[in-house]
Amino acid sequence: MLTLHTEGEGIALTLTAQSMGRDWNVTITGGEVPHLGAAALGAPYRHPDGSIGSSASVLVLPSHKEDGVVKKAAERLAKRLDCAVLVSGGIHVDGITPEQIGAVVALVGAAVDRLAEQMEQEANRA
Repeated sequence: MLTLHTEGEGIALTLTAQSMGRDWNVTITGGEVPHLGAAALGAPYRHPDGSIGSSASVLVLPSHKEDGVVKKAAERLAKRLDCAVLVSGGIHVDGITPEQIGAVVALVGAAVDRLAEQMEQEANRA
């Protein structure tokens, strides 16, 4: 299992990735109360020109807002790794400001890219 910790704007995040054959199960948690708020299953597909695209299906609990973060992460990872990727997550910060929300979205994006590098290295070892 791969684990990555990052922090910004006073908000700590933890990302984990567990390989499942050639596919991956990823979690994104953080803030004051890590929990499960949403999940997205990303899948790659081939365009007629041979390039790789991706799409994701999302499940989200009522009143949770992590759906956009996990969907984007699942699509990015599925496209980059060319495999199915399940991303689940929950990030809770009491009284979060719009600026902090933007910082969390950027922080998750950068962390997903760093985690993807580790996932590629792990896949190449297998």
